[in-house]
Amino acid sequence: MSLKKEVTRRKIIAFSGAIIATSAMPRIALGVDKLSEDDPTAIALGYKHDANAVDTARFPKRAGVEGSKQLCSNCKLYVDQGDGWGTCSIFQGKLVAGPGWCNAWIKI
Repeated sequence: MSLKKEVTRRKIIAFSGAIIATSAMPRIALGVDKLSEDDPTAIALGYKHDANAVDTARFPKRAGVEGSKQLCSNCKLYVDQGDGWGTCSIFQGKLVAGPGWCNAWIKI
């Protein structure tokens, strides 16, 4: 007995359309929660909603003139979702604050 399933062009097009439609949906509309500063990954990376609250002794990358320019909103990993919040590939499924910061910051 063969369990071979036929893959048709129609099925491929329908599946592709579903993937495109769901990936294009804004994450805020899906009810994505804001990242908590108490999240274990956030703690490890020194994430703060307000970059001015970062412990620069622990994270010297944020210190000084150049460090003061680093914000989530100008990080390569950040995708703006509106209202000052955005997604970050480090914190999957959570929103981070645009004026926030973490040690994973990468210059655009």
